[in-house]
Amino acid sequence: MSQLHSAFDSIQFQILYGWVADHIRTQPLASLATLVIVFLLGFSLRHLITSSPYPNIDGPPNKKLMIGHLFDIFSPRGIAFHDNLQDTYGSVCKVNGFLGKEDLYVSDPRFLHEVLVKEVETVFPHPQVLHDFMNISFGPGLLAVSGEQHRMQRKMLNPVFTPKHMKSLNAFKVTTFTAVAQNMKAAIMKDLDGAPLKEIDMLEWCSATALELIGQAGLGHSFGTLHGQESAFIRAAKNYNPAWTPLSPVGPIFQLIYNLRPRAIRRKIAEWIPHQNVQILKEIIDVQDAQARMILTRKQEEVNGQDSSELEEMNDIITVLLKANMKADERDRLPHDQLLGQINTLLFAAYETTSGALARTLQILSQNPDIQDRLRAELQATPEAPTYDELHSLPYLDALCRETLRVFPPVPLMERYAARDWIVPLRYPIKGKDGKDIREIHVKKGTHIYTALRQANRETWGEDADQFRPERWLEKLPDSVSEARTSGVYSSIWSKGVHVGPFAILKAPVLILGLFQWIQILTARAQNYIVHAGQDLQVCPWRKQNFMDYDHDYGAVPGRYGELLGRGQPASHAFEGVTGIKA
Repeated sequence: MSQLHSAFDSIQFQILYGWVADHIRTQPLASLATLVIVFLLGFSLRHLITSSPYPNIDGPPNKKLMIGHLFDIFSPRGIAFHDNLQDTYGSVCKVNGFLGKEDLYVSDPRFLHEVLVKEVETVFPHPQVLHDFMNISFGPGLLAVSGEQHRMQRKMLNPVFTPKHMKSLNAFKVTTFTAVAQNMKAAIMKDLDGAPLKEIDMLEWCSATALELIGQAGLGHSFGTLHGQESAFIRAAKNYNPAWTPLSPVGPIFQLIYNLRPRAIRRKIAEWIPHQNVQILKEIIDVQDAQARMILTRKQEEVNGQDSSELEEMNDIITVLLKANMKADERDRLPHDQLLGQINTLLFAAYETTSGALARTLQILSQNPDIQDRLRAELQATPEAPTYDELHSLPYLDALCRETLRVFPPVPLMERYAARDWIVPLRYPIKGKDGKDIREIHVKKGTHIYTALRQANRETWGEDADQFRPERWLEKLPDSVSEARTSGVYSSIWSKGVHVGPFAILKAPVLILGLFQWIQILTARAQNYIVHAGQDLQVCPWRKQNFMDYDHDYGAVPGRYGELLGRGQPASHAFEGVTGIKA
């Protein structure tokens, strides 16, 4: 990728670029079509003249030369494809990417450890196209930058995650989360309107609560969503994944446009592209950017207007970051656009993980009254406003949260890129096309690796892996888990230095405690559903959701909710309007 950027900086390219820029301004659509065609021809020629890097690794036949298996991997109905890859080909198989490029689909735990933990910094980074897309979406925050820029941002964020501050922050977060949970309880009680049993839309309350949690604990800002205020951010965040997931297979074309300069040309091209998803993404990004700018301006004014003693008592993450940024040397300070990027990153990542995990947990508990009863018995002996230590002394609640992350990881599929040739050992050997066992993979530079986190959890946990059973965490762990050199749960892994995870891990128990001390949740009437898979696998009801005149109508698969879910498909937005609540 560095070679690609060097090419863009060459004198020859700048001369060519000047001509192309003039042509784009006068004939935008024709110019864009020409650029794409030239790019596709060059890309396909490169792969046609190279031999197969994985001739002995089996995989599904490639029936679509242009996009390979990418639409199957990222399809709204792709869960069956994911399960079939593991069931048919084992823990590693070959899949085809853009224009037939051969890549790897991996669920082997030792391979995943190598890719996601051991060699994540130097050998298996995220593809540059993903960093670029995160930059376009959220600005230059931790998810979007790499290398020296990423190191500088981590250095600036270190004060937020020192042991001393984390201790005070945990107490602050528990207090804040408890207050938000009580507000959610009051809002739901108001929605019940005195009825002993009423069907209500719990996803809406999960979304509102998640945004308020990250707002107060992360940004020191209340969105007012639990007090009836509308939030454009919620509408934008809900539609982000459904809008961009269908565009994932055309990442190379996006990268071609992303590298055009100046940025104004990229914006113009985005406005010219006659594709609904592109236009929806553009409007979503504008909404998120406006929200982040408003919050940052308000927080900077607030921090600048406080004396030192008052600042010491402000523990939300963005305030701590702003204080550290003010004290840093000029050369180390984060510029305005990177501060905006941190806000957008924190908002989106923590909102997605929290709303999805909470909604999924409620759906599971509504279908398993025995689990719900055992949980409530433990929670009713706990104070309504627990301390941090009291919260972490609830074994069944902890087991429930772990099991939810195990069966329904918030990010069940991630993509990595081999920056160099590398040999990776396997825990579970696979059969090669020649019938012999393959115990290690010679990964070729340039290979895209799709890390199947949910499938890894299934592989590691054995025969009952698809069964939702919190009790497994209170028992001796199977040898397959303890010997796999993993935590036993792959839930949401981005890179070293991205600290959103603890937020979601702490929020879920507080909210569950606040809800299940006083309510019983029941499954509502049967409806038609579809299973939405991709970078963020979801379960969505069959109904149109409008955002800026855009309809997400994915179609439907008939059947009861629990029957359709089958082997425990991962979900971000677990259900909508399907849970009855009994006070």
